[in-house]
Amino acid sequence: MNARTGLLSLAVVLALSLGAARADASTTLGSPDTSLAPDGFACAVCPVGTEMGFVQFALRDAAVQAPEDGVLVAAGVHARRMAPGEPPRIAVLRPASDGSEGVTVAGSAPLPVSSATSAVHEVEDLHLPVEEGDSVGLLFREGEVDLGVTMRARPDGAIQSFSLPCAPCGMDGGNGVELLFDALVEPDVDADGLGDETQDPDGGGLGLDWEDDWFEDFEEGDELDEELEEGAPLRERRPIRILDADRLRGGGASLLLRVPKAGRVSAAVTLPANRRTGAGPFRTILTGDKRVRRAGRVRLPLAATPAGARVLDRRRRVRTKVVVAYFPRRAPLTVLMRSARL
Repeated sequence: MNARTGLLSLAVVLALSLGAARADASTTLGSPDTSLAPDGFACAVCPVGTEMGFVQFALRDAAVQAPEDGVLVAAGVHARRMAPGEPPRIAVLRPASDGSEGVTVAGSAPLPVSSATSAVHEVEDLHLPVEEGDSVGLLFREGEVDLGVTMRARPDGAIQSFSLPCAPCGMDGGNGVELLFDALVEPDVDADGLGDETQDPDGGGLGLDWEDDWFEDFEEGDELDEELEEGAPLRERRPIRILDADRLRGGGASLLLRVPKAGRVSAAVTLPANRRTGAGPFRTILTGDKRVRRAGRVRLPLAATPAGARVLDRRRRVRTKVVVAYFPRRAPLTVLMRSARL
């Protein structure tokens, strides 16, 4: 192991340790894999025209309640369209204030379903406030839409259902069923109604690592700003930035970086061992290393590790942590950590 590789390893460990120390990590509530082929449908015996709600009450190896306050920013469902009508709604369900076992609908948003043969449907850029202990359910009218389910060994896969309207909603339970829908809840540290990882330009006040040009528009042949040129004084050059992250067809990924001067960049893309809390230890799924000969934008290819190839083959999107180590010539090491959905 050479000195630079050792420094990168130390930088990755320190950066991920700092990230793991934050309690406010994004959480996926519901099914761990909505892309599974359904074994059946949730409302096979519901009376046509009934407005129904379904919620996952317990599911091994998955989170079904928000561990802390935040914002629901995206959701997905494996469902089918049976007849014209309104779209189903992803709903934030809050424990009833009267102390009963029921819930109230604290907020909801449409999740359009169009496929008659059942498929995964997704919606993003949601802004539904979530409180600690809230769960997420799907609301729909029987005969128009139905929700895909897959079977689990009992007593795992406890679900509850209820008829609308209700306030609070008293629920009937069952088990052995996994409802094929999920929702992504992100922290909202500064309480501005924006998810800190994908919506808030400053990451909830996390600092310079969260930059508002994370997915800025660019052309590969763009002229560089004068302050990025090699001859500019170091104090006038911009710090290293991550401009884009892309998952590539056939495996692997790439990062688009902007660097202030020549040097070397190395990157590691990781997944947390605990998907519910975002805590480590972290599993490395992609790595890359490249010498940079001049200031400006540089595309850094990333190769999948064996474990990463398995993850990327079976999951369409993953929430990752990206750590970039930048070794400029005759200047101190810089480490940049970001979240990215690949």
